[in-house]
Amino acid sequence: MKRSAIRMAVLVLVLALAAGLLTACGGSKAAYTAGTYTGTAQGYGGTVTVTVTVDASSITDVTVEGPDETPEVGGPALTTLADAIKAAGSAEVDGVAGATITSDAVKTAAADALAQAQA
Repeated sequence: MKRSAIRMAVLVLVLALAAGLLTACGGSKAAYTAGTYTGTAQGYGGTVTVTVTVDASSITDVTVEGPDETPEVGGPALTTLADAIKAAGSAEVDGVAGATITSDAVKTAAADALAQAQA
């Protein structure tokens, strides 16, 4: 009797944990107010500006400007990150090797723009 009660308790606990994990992993898509939003952050050479266009549930366009970033490293990173953010549908993307400060600025500015879209 005691052994079956313990097994039942363990089973209930495992099912509860599994349900919690499935809920957390499933996550809901972000809900946006359709429009175009802009965020800025300090990059390596100056201000980086990210403009994000969204519809009700997804990112439809991303542009990144950083005219004072280094042309050899930061410049190409801007395009790479814009494409990555659009593809991921999120500002949570990997940075570009060798352009950490620029990458962090782009991700921060994109997160700011997306936060405005969710407000």
